[in-house]
Amino acid sequence: MEQPTQSTGDESSHGDVFDVHFLRRLEQIELLARRIFRGQIRGERITKRRGRGLEFTDFRPYQTGDDLRYLDWNVSARLDKLFLKLFASEEDLSLHVLLDVSASMSVGRPEKFDYARRLAAAFAYIGVANLDRVTVSGFDASCLSSAAVFSSRRHMVRVFDTLRDFTPRGVSSFSQSMESFCAMGRSRGLVVVLSDLLTESEKGGRDIIRGLDALRHRGHEVAVVQVLSEEDIQPPLDGALELVDAETREVIRLSADDALRQAYARALAQYLDLLEHQTKARGVHYLRTSTAISFEDVMLKYLRYGAAFS
Repeated sequence: MEQPTQSTGDESSHGDVFDVHFLRRLEQIELLARRIFRGQIRGERITKRRGRGLEFTDFRPYQTGDDLRYLDWNVSARLDKLFLKLFASEEDLSLHVLLDVSASMSVGRPEKFDYARRLAAAFAYIGVANLDRVTVSGFDASCLSSAAVFSSRRHMVRVFDTLRDFTPRGVSSFSQSMESFCAMGRSRGLVVVLSDLLTESEKGGRDIIRGLDALRHRGHEVAVVQVLSEEDIQPPLDGALELVDAETREVIRLSADDALRQAYARALAQYLDLLEHQTKARGVHYLRTSTAISFEDVMLKYLRYGAAFS
C-alpha cells in the first residue's frame, strides 16, 4: 500500500469510534466510491437468468401456460407462430459484512476490533449509498444474530448502534461461523469478512479455507480483509514470559530470545503466504492490513482496484 498513513489516537477503544471526524472521513471515501460505481454495478446486476426485467434479450416459441402479455404480435404475425419476448432479469446486490468478535480481536493498541469495526462501518456506508441491501453480523465460534437489513443512509445510525453493541469475546472457529452464516439463508451476494484470521496454528489454515469454501459453495462472492496489530506482526517478546491466550486463557511460560523471535516470524510468514495463495486460487479477494495503516488507505485501495465491489 503506497505511502500509508499512521493511525491516530482516535482509533483506540477510548471514546466513540464513530465520532464526527470519522463520519467526515466516511463521506470522503463515499465520494470516491460513487465515482467508481458509476457505470459499474450500482444497485442492480443483469443476470443471465431470463425473466421479467427491462432489457430485451431474445424470443422463444410460445408454450402453454406462458403469460400472454409478453407475446410479440408483430413477430408472431410475420412467422405465423406465437413467439414470446424474453428479458434479462435485474438482480439486486446484497452486501453482507461479517465482523470477527472473538477475543483475539481485542489485542493491540489500537485494538484490532475497533479498527475492524470502523472498516465494517465504512463498507456498510458505501453499501447503503450504492447498493440495495446490507446486513452486518458479528461472529465468534458461531455466527451471532444478524442485524436487520439496511437499505438507505438513514439506517446508518442503526448500523453504528449494531456495531457498538458488539464486544470481542469467546473463541474463534472460522469454518463453523461461516457455515452458521450460510445456514441462515441470507440472499446471495458479496460477503466481506473482517478478521485477524488467527486461530489454532496446526489447523488454522484448513479451518479458514473450509469457511471460505462454505461461503463460495453457497454462491457468494467473497472478500476478506485480514486485520493484524503490530503486536501480532512483531510481538514484544524478551526474557522470561508468561503468555495468556486471549481466547482460551491457556497459560504458556517461556524464555524469549532471538531464535524464538525469528522462529515466530518465519511461522507467521508461512501462514500468511498460505492464506494469500489459497484465497487467490479460489478467486477470493484478499487484503491484509495492520492497525498502523489508516482505515482510509485500506478502503481506497479496495475501491481503486475494484476488489470488493466488482
